[in-house]
Amino acid sequence: MKALVLCAGRGRRLWPLTHTRAKAALPVAGRPVLAHILFYLKRFGFREIGVVISSGQKELKQLAAVEADLQITFIQQKKPLGIAHAVQAAAEYLGNESFLLYLGDNLTDDDLTPALERFQREQPAAMLCLRTVSNPQAFGVAEVEGDRVVRVVEKPKTPQSNLAIAGIYLLRPVVHEVIRGLEPSSRGELEITDAIAALLRRGETVLAHRMTGWWQDTGTPEGLLTANGLLLDTIQTHIDPGVLLDTVQIQGRVVINRGVVLENVRLRGPLWIGEHCHLRDAYIGPYTTVSDGVRIYNATVENSILLPGCRLEGPTFHMEDCLLGQGAVVEVRTGRAITLLMGDDGRVQLPLIRR
Repeated sequence: MKALVLCAGRGRRLWPLTHTRAKAALPVAGRPVLAHILFYLKRFGFREIGVVISSGQKELKQLAAVEADLQITFIQQKKPLGIAHAVQAAAEYLGNESFLLYLGDNLTDDDLTPALERFQREQPAAMLCLRTVSNPQAFGVAEVEGDRVVRVVEKPKTPQSNLAIAGIYLLRPVVHEVIRGLEPSSRGELEITDAIAALLRRGETVLAHRMTGWWQDTGTPEGLLTANGLLLDTIQTHIDPGVLLDTVQIQGRVVINRGVVLENVRLRGPLWIGEHCHLRDAYIGPYTTVSDGVRIYNATVENSILLPGCRLEGPTFHMEDCLLGQGAVVEVRTGRAITLLMGDDGRVQLPLIRR
């Protein structure tokens, strides 16, 4: 069975970070979102994977090139006109075979084995992975009777269920037929929920798989930071042998890659530090990803994601819940905590605030 991963969305909720890159290229726990997705799919035996991208997403092709044991095919969606439209764009690649559809802004550790086995055994038209959420109005929602889906609604104003469709679908080729008959929604898109609804109207069987592992939408700053924390919770300590630790205090699990220079630094994991970083007189706290080439001087950082080449410089300031784009520079002369969402090459200078 092939898998199809959708990465062509504009990522508006993550602007300005996604103004210069695909949201699936953003790092969590030291690796891009797409890399985590490919690793997850490989875990369940998928080797042929199509990745739907938009024009200008060259970084995703470069990323996937390192996955030598996968057969990755890139399919261009000329305009982001909905999930069902992306499936339509990939119809030739998918052929007349069942496939797994994975939305590229979701991460999970759910065990798909029971869903895959049941899908192969019972051959329904579709199987939806569902997760209980507190805000179902923000998602496509499924209403179920037992283990069967009886109705789906896209972002309902008054949800009749708290079961969100969690961005993973198992689909048989009949879905291509119903997609060809869809009309654009009020959003101007071909909705995958409309395709599922069309299957139900035809009397086709649509089954539900209730996810038991964690699941996170990474399409918002808050979601990206949460996913970063969930994945960092799974890391094991690895410190490159060339890293000098004479003036370093370490508590908890940390990953420190080659070429890192640490001077008078405290680290409290879980956290991940990329290659060729320079940290001096700094404290890096839990759930922080520090990408390659980052420099941190006289600052403390917690629960943040710093893209490659960032520079933070004090004297002594505290950052938390931050997302900083590639090459961003933050120079602060205040001891107060700050929270920032900055795109690539942004620069912030904050003056001393006297108390």
